Amino acid sequence: MRSTVGKVLLLFIGAILLEIFVFIQVGAAIGAWSTLALIILTAVVGLGLVRIQGLRTLMEAQQKINRGEPPAREMLSGMMLAISGVLLLLPGFVSDLGGLLLLLPPVREALVERFLSRAHVRGHKGHTFTAEYHYRQDESRHGERLQDKQGTTFDGEFEKKDDR
Repeated sequence: MRSTVGKVLLLFIGAILLEIFVFIQVGAAIGAWSTLALIILTAVVGLGLVRIQGLRTLMEAQQKINRGEPPAREMLSGMMLAISGVLLLLPGFVSDLGGLLLLLPPVREALVERFLSRAHVRGHKGHTFTAEYHYRQDESRHGERLQDKQGTTFDGEFEKKDDR
């Protein structure tokens, strides 16, 4: 556990130093104000793209839920879009590059496949039954229920839905 924290801290410090280095290089090449404008532009455009793709992912997840399928891919894709948004808001060109990469659907799909291939899915295999129940009243008894001395019988249809 301790070595993991050290690696994350080292990665974080390295990313900050890389961002500062790239800022200095870009600022020297195009000027301070142009660098600042470029950072703001990437944040605005990137967040607009995150919003559009996020709504599309949300609609795909809703369609899967309506079909009775688990929206695992869409949930992971949505999380990656959220990370992309955070990276685009952070000032820096390296974080913007990471955010823009996560906006590319092929990159996101490859990462989702990688995460899902490593996931251990636990579930209960069973059957789903869909039915309707209709309550019938006897007209001659003024709305009283029909009493069957042998119990209640349900007449209906069922559909077996196999797990996918």
